[in-house]
Amino acid sequence: KQWYQRRVRGYLDNIYPELHIPQTTLVTVSQEGWCLDSMGGGDTPVGLYKCHGSGGNQNWKVDSANKKVQQNDDCLTVAETGLLLLDCQTGNMNQQFELNTEFHSLYNSYHNVCITITNPRNRAVGVGDCKAQQWDIKEV
Repeated sequence: KQWYQRRVRGYLDNIYPELHIPQTTLVTVSQEGWCLDSMGGGDTPVGLYKCHGSGGNQNWKVDSANKKVQQNDDCLTVAETGLLLLDCQTGNMNQQFELNTEFHSLYNSYHNVCITITNPRNRAVGVGDCKAQQWDIKEV
């Protein structure tokens, strides 16, 4: 599959270089059976919910070209209250996330932080030291 994708990308880069092909991957992000979950989105902070394998609120689209982690048209956003899903905005550094294989996490380079569990009892998720926790990030 990867070989084929590289061949197609190489062909399109040479024949139609102005074509923008999103570099996205659909993933789940989990730790010990608990998945990063949008909790329905909106003003509700992103949290942890028992992994159910049904996708939906637990599937995240990682757009490596634009450094965004999304569900639908909403982006994972660093906020004072934790992580929220808000309308994606070009240039919003609070929404700049990427997969970091060194730390096994979603990394925000602007703040130099990774997603972390901030309150295990409440299953609250925020951002913090990248060395604090490692996540299991699997392609769906």
